[in-house]
Amino acid sequence: MAARTKTSSFLGSLAGGIVSLFGKGRRKPSVNDLRQAEFKTSTQRMGIRFTKKIRDVFRFKWLRKI
Repeated sequence: MAARTKTSSFLGSLAGGIVSLFGKGRRKPSVNDLRQAEFKTSTQRMGIRFTKKIRDVFRFKWLRKI
C-alpha cells in the first residue's frame, strides 16, 4: 500500500505542475465587478434594529475622520 501512496502523490504533484504551467491566470476585476461587490450598509434598509448598548459598542468603528 505504501507504493500506491507514493505513486498517487507523485502523479498528483505532476498533475499540479502541469496545470500551473498551462492553466489560465486570474483575471483582474473590472469596474463592474467592483461595483457589484460594493454595497451600502444601511441597517434600516436591511430591517435590523440595534439596541442602544450595541450601538455604543460599535460607534467608534462607524465614525470617520473628515
